[in-house]
Amino acid sequence: MFIDNDQIEKLLPMSECIEVMQALFLLNAETDIVNPLRSTMPLHNDSRGVMGVMPAYIRPYEVMGIKVLSIFPDNYKKGLSSHQGIIHLYETRTGQLMTSLDADGITGIRTAAVSALATKHLAIPNAKALCILGSGVQARKHIEAMLEIRDIEKITLWSLNKSSAERLAGDMEQYEGIDFKVCDTVREAAMDADIICTVTAAKKPILENAYLKPHVHINAVGACTATTRELASEIINTSDVYVDNRVSAANEAGELLLPAKENGHDALDFVKADISELLKDSSRYDASRKTVFKSLGIASEDLAAGLLCYTKLKG
Repeated sequence: MFIDNDQIEKLLPMSECIEVMQALFLLNAETDIVNPLRSTMPLHNDSRGVMGVMPAYIRPYEVMGIKVLSIFPDNYKKGLSSHQGIIHLYETRTGQLMTSLDADGITGIRTAAVSALATKHLAIPNAKALCILGSGVQARKHIEAMLEIRDIEKITLWSLNKSSAERLAGDMEQYEGIDFKVCDTVREAAMDADIICTVTAAKKPILENAYLKPHVHINAVGACTATTRELASEIINTSDVYVDNRVSAANEAGELLLPAKENGHDALDFVKADISELLKDSSRYDASRKTVFKSLGIASEDLAAGLLCYTKLKG
């Protein structure tokens, strides 16, 4: 059984995926989940392409699996997704393959769902203004996800490719009562936002601390290697930072590793809590401070989302 992107869109609505991600992060990470650090193979050519291999095991769900993914950040120039690949799910009684799924569809939805889960607990309750930096698949999915957890009235968009941002704004007309504005600069897009989602292919910071409201919540999603980032160091230095996985953050989050190198710190010194800890103890949240959720994405998220699709399709 192969589950393609069209099927995934129908089987994995954002609201349900947020619930699945919450259930996953409420499991005991020490005893219930095995989530090894992903293995990556850079290509030494002009494409900046990377192949990633991400295995995981969720013990209570009796499922293990692996995602094999190619990441080509410049694909937006060709009208292609930057993330392409496949997810294989195996049951853990006999090790048989249960199903394979298109990784592009799963990755887009589950990444935004985890951002929504973090935002639900970290953004001010009356957040009305959303800023999206980027205009690809993750931009679209993050708009959908943020609208699930806050009553957004205004969305500002910025992208290096302004025509792509304009197309995105046009496609969002399905959401009645929301004011969409395409901005010429990151500052213009971010300055009045209560929630910001950075979903770009940037290698160096595009978002500066001077652009931000004191209470803003940021989902930093686009950069996923130890040498790339979207946020200026001052943002990390002055915010409460949350992550999806500490091991991944310590090894792969340029958002934390680069400021840590500048300050002579350890990357994890910045981390106030991971998502599991946040869900189990909401008192960790201080509404008076800026908050950042550094998203890297872990394979157990793919497995949990894929398992829901498989279960529904199997009936």
